[in-house]
Amino acid sequence: MAKVNFVLAVAAVGSVVVAGLLAASSLGNWMSGAYLHPTPRIHSYTVGLGLVPLPAIAWIVYLWARLRPRRPPGMLVLVAFSCVLVLVAGYCMLMSIFAALFVG
Repeated sequence: MAKVNFVLAVAAVGSVVVAGLLAASSLGNWMSGAYLHPTPRIHSYTVGLGLVPLPAIAWIVYLWARLRPRRPPGMLVLVAFSCVLVLVAGYCMLMSIFAALFVG
């Protein structure tokens, strides 16, 4: 049970950190080096997008550890939600790399 609570803490804290970094980038905080030519550009947007896979994977682990759907529709929803989280995490990671290395 302690491992599940740790995974929940990682998922919750990671989600708050990512949301804070992306909110800071939308407000223009820690974005001073966003448009400089030397690469890589490290700022709140790239760090926030780069951290998205950590809470996404933690949420997937937490959901699979806590939920035990007994019927096919419940299992289908859990698999679909996990697939969406993996796709979003992969997209955010690729966008983070693209924004850090090529956008400017």
